[in-house]
Amino acid sequence: MSIFIKGKESFIIDRTLMNLTERSLKEIELYKFTINLKRIGVDFFEVDERTYNLVKPLIVSEAFIFRIDTINQLEICKNNNIDYIILSEEDLDNFKNSVFENNYNFKIILEINANVYRSDLINKISENIDINKLFALRFKGVCSWDFDDFSLGGFNVKKNIYASNELFMATAVGVQSILKGFNYITTAFCGKDGVNDTTALEEILLSTKIILEGEINGEISLLSEMREQYEKITYTKIANNKAVIGKDIFKYESGVHVAGIEKNPDTYEPYSPELVGLKRKLALGKHSGKNSINSKLKEMGIENNFSVGEIISILNEVKNKSILNKMEVTDKEFMDICKRIEG
Repeated sequence: MSIFIKGKESFIIDRTLMNLTERSLKEIELYKFTINLKRIGVDFFEVDERTYNLVKPLIVSEAFIFRIDTINQLEICKNNNIDYIILSEEDLDNFKNSVFENNYNFKIILEINANVYRSDLINKISENIDINKLFALRFKGVCSWDFDDFSLGGFNVKKNIYASNELFMATAVGVQSILKGFNYITTAFCGKDGVNDTTALEEILLSTKIILEGEINGEISLLSEMREQYEKITYTKIANNKAVIGKDIFKYESGVHVAGIEKNPDTYEPYSPELVGLKRKLALGKHSGKNSINSKLKEMGIENNFSVGEIISILNEVKNKSILNKMEVTDKEFMDICKRIEG
């Protein structure tokens, strides 16, 4: 169990590996990232046959949820002690006899397209199978947090939300589904699941801990390390201001911010950077003030014997250099300015 709120538990089904394994990558990189996904709180890894063949040495069978596309894959799951499988509602007619009549005893998750979901769909499905034999119903493509239509009537099955980020609300949908008592949340690191994007794993974990004040069964301080691993594996660059894991989200520059953070970081920060494996960083640029210069000297271990006039001179040089280069002043550039003023 990854998420525990007010006596209720929710589990995370993660699709990151299905996206990553479409790329050419080294086994050791995949191994390290997969282990961290587990350590951070992923309960189940959703896989197709291609992904399973690549990662099966890395994960115990109990952690897999296998997407079934062909009949012979049922035997693959049986022979490898995989308990959980996913069937799409569109393929149900093709697989129902094999799944329900051959005594496989799988825990079946039936995936329903939320965009075409109708209030009578559950009743129509129940005409063909005993819905109570299903383990869970997954609602795929949900892009708003109005769950009133997703009533299961009297059927005793668990519910799984697989949100779409089409309206840039996938994390909000995930949070709301937890509050509504959904048993399983489908996620992907950075929200990248190789399809239409979904609830971001790192965002749902932090939202649960900080906003919902729930318990997280995972080492979320690994998130910064995982960002670096993900960038290496995918040959992509995660935006520096990406929520939760962007490397610059705890960077601050203006004099007012510096003074506020010096006195009380909670003034500007919803949680400490160390919580997600990051560090607070003071940047120097055109918005800096005298407080910024004094704080940067302290941060870099430079003895502050400068007069007020010299601090102002350093500040002016910092601003001019930042404006000229259209970027923040590096630590080396700052040290060179300090030496020049001091000399």
